[in-house]
Amino acid sequence: MRTNTLVTLGASAVFGVMAIILARGWIQGAVENEFRQTPAQPTSQLAFPKATKVSTVPVVVANTNLLFGDELTPDALRIVDMPQDAVPLEALNDFSEIFPADYDPFDTRAFVMLADIQMNEIILPHRVSGLNGRGSLSARIRPGYRAVSVRVDDVTGVAGFIVPGDLVDIQYVSEPNPERDIPLYRSDIILQSVRVLGIDQSQNRRQDNPEVARTVTLEVSHMDAQALAIAQEGGIISLVLRAVGEALPSTTRSLDTRQLDLRANSDSSAKKPRRPVRVTPKKSSPAVAQITVIRGDTSQSVSVRKETGANTPDSELAGG
Repeated sequence: MRTNTLVTLGASAVFGVMAIILARGWIQGAVENEFRQTPAQPTSQLAFPKATKVSTVPVVVANTNLLFGDELTPDALRIVDMPQDAVPLEALNDFSEIFPADYDPFDTRAFVMLADIQMNEIILPHRVSGLNGRGSLSARIRPGYRAVSVRVDDVTGVAGFIVPGDLVDIQYVSEPNPERDIPLYRSDIILQSVRVLGIDQSQNRRQDNPEVARTVTLEVSHMDAQALAIAQEGGIISLVLRAVGEALPSTTRSLDTRQLDLRANSDSSAKKPRRPVRVTPKKSSPAVAQITVIRGDTSQSVSVRKETGANTPDSELAGG
């Protein structure tokens, strides 16, 4: 290769490398100048809008869990700041709105809770009784309803598993015709979805262990209270506990001893079902039989119709 060619190629390579270096430096300088002219902004300001200041107000809340009938003292409360838009209109803002200026926890009875309140829940006036008040059952009865007690035992009271706040149905068992030689009993559901207010003299809705009671206080209308009074004198009342959240009434009908006997003798789903027995049908024999007839050196197969009954003289050969 000639010397001039080598010199030309070397010079071209050198100029190409210099051009690349100059172009890279110019681009980097232009980018740096652009960043110097545009002030940098924090990432938090670019991603999220600036938080607006929310106005707050002091609110009295429970400092611990309070149950119905518990005495309310200043130690069970505290004041916190909450957003003004989230505070109920009747919320209390200071202890002075609950306790008077001459309140003395040693000489004066405290206020009494008229409802269950959880920790950090806002204290509302209608949930607290007046000074020297008491958590009476009347504070828990809804308008238009009455409280009535019924006698129960370990069987009719669902073995003590019913607690205040549960919903029960009232089952009434009676004997319409006591003069009959054979007793005829009848069962009816006379009330449904009745709220339990108390067990004996307890209104604790957080009772953990079942306790057999002698009386159960129910919340009913005044007409239902009359029906319960008559039912207690004429028969046996039993409580039927409903599942949690099942408050809608269901369709029921009366059941007496005769229907119970029919249910006991019927193939109900409560009985153990029998295992099905598979029966394999027998194959029916063909109505025509094949007979081979030999005549000398030849044989012939003929069909003969089978006889189902006694031999008859008019039997015919099908083939011959």
